Amino acid sequence: MKVEQLTCSIGAELIGVNLADAVHDDGLFAEIRAQLLKHRVVFLRDQDITRAEHVAFARSFGELEDHPVVGSDPDHPGLVRIYKNPDQPLDRYENAWHTDATWREAPPISVLPGS
Repeated sequence: MKVEQLTCSIGAELIGVNLADAVHDDGLFAEIRAQLLKHRVVFLRDQDITRAEHVAFARSFGELEDHPVVGSDPDHPGLVRIYKNPDQPLDRYENAWHTDATWREAPPISVLPGS
């Protein structure tokens, strides 16, 4: 895995890594998680993973839950599927700023550096 830091304070691109491989490789997952904690934002481009692999990778961070408003994919609980077509306005779902469940007492992936 190659790590390219994107700015001096936040963000990195992880190159040459497949998230599906991290589902079965604890060492690879640990390195991805370490890079996320270090850089706070990571980009993994051009991933070719199934919905089941996506859920399995996400579950490595902790238990998943249904989104309180949107719900989840019926076959893959914890996976929110966002559909958009060209006729929908730009200010919907993925194009609008949002945070996920930060109003909860323990929001998702509430981790401290070094944890």
